Amino acid sequence: MEPHKYHVGQNVRFNKNTGGIAMAVAPSGNFRVTGLLPDTQGRNQYRVESVHDGHQRVAVESDLTMQ
Repeated sequence: MEPHKYHVGQNVRFNKNTGGIAMAVAPSGNFRVTGLLPDTQGRNQYRVESVHDGHQRVAVESDLTMQ
């Protein structure tokens, strides 16, 4: 298992270039990492919260990019 790339409190954005289904429904804008979650199928997961409206989501590392 690789260490998490992002840390709690860091601001990230959803990477629109991954083409995943999550990208079709995730709003654009800035998100803050609020938790590091266990990996799933070898991919690190994060709990992120929208800076704009406070909505929380779970995202895999490949769906995120630094702001």
